[in-house]
Amino acid sequence: MEVLGCSNLLSGFADPVFDSQRTFRQILKAVSYPGRVIPLDIELEAPFPLYPTTAAICLTLLDSETPLWMEGGESSKLKEWLLFHTGCPLVHSPSQASFGLILKAFEEYSYDQFPIGEDEFPERSATLMIQVSDFEAGIGRCFKGPGIKVEERLEILGLSETFWRFWNRNQTLYPLGVDLFFISPSALVGLPRTIEVKE
Repeated sequence: MEVLGCSNLLSGFADPVFDSQRTFRQILKAVSYPGRVIPLDIELEAPFPLYPTTAAICLTLLDSETPLWMEGGESSKLKEWLLFHTGCPLVHSPSQASFGLILKAFEEYSYDQFPIGEDEFPERSATLMIQVSDFEAGIGRCFKGPGIKVEERLEILGLSETFWRFWNRNQTLYPLGVDLFFISPSALVGLPRTIEVKE
């Protein structure tokens, strides 16, 4: 498959093996400790409007067998970068996606369109990656569930109330439902479907 203008594409990881392993360890930590802010400091020039942190996660998780639906990424350079470095197919409908990339946390979109898995195959659900402006630990909403000793409190800046209404519905679907990562310019937070979030 030919990628137009690939000579003008930004590079990926400087050290693909080391950087992807380091990023994967932080992703696992975010999944293991939901609601905890996990720093991800990576030197990576990402195409606008992708954060370097989001770019690193994409390079680590996406491949030719992970269909991606993307919101807010109209730039052809971004699409070419993702295709060239990950090989992931870009799909037109969230219902077709293994991963959803939401570059601007927004209110008008229905998160319910992503696959939630099947009764016999709950793992056939989507994982969402949502860019937010920042995190403030120790205040805000209360996170409880597996991987959290008592509770985690976290304020996620730039996220709408529409999302939290969706999450309340999503969490009640367990073992079905989507999982997700919130991503800021310097860190990530994991939110598996098992986690209950209250004001």
